[in-house]
Amino acid sequence: MREKKPFIIEILVGIALICVGFIIRVDYYSTMFFSMGVGVLAASAVQLFRIIYWQNPKRYTEYEAKKREAHINSVDERKQFLRMKAGHVTYQIMIFTLLILSLILALFRAETWVIAMVFLLFVFQWLAGVIVFRVLEKRM
Repeated sequence: MREKKPFIIEILVGIALICVGFIIRVDYYSTMFFSMGVGVLAASAVQLFRIIYWQNPKRYTEYEAKKREAHINSVDERKQFLRMKAGHVTYQIMIFTLLILSLILALFRAETWVIAMVFLLFVFQWLAGVIVFRVLEKRM
């Protein structure tokens, strides 16, 4: 039950968002709340179904084997290094993507706030990367 509780809470939050979407009279916001509610409800329901499916006594041994393999993979040093390397490469790709996107938007004369938002995303990602690096460096 401990594994299912967060998803049940999320399903209730999704139902609440759908209800708020029906109550609000402004079309833009009602659609936004309704869509968020459907998204949260569907994602949580799928995850809850997945847990119930795998915890069925017929599949329990296979489920335990999957959990054991996932645990081994999570503590395996090589896989930890690969995850860190993948995160680092993704960080670099996103930094360059945001810079190139802001340049392209500037060349196509997009609105200033759009270019500023993309550039601020670049600055935020760069600062977050530096801060996370410093924090991790002090811990290790």
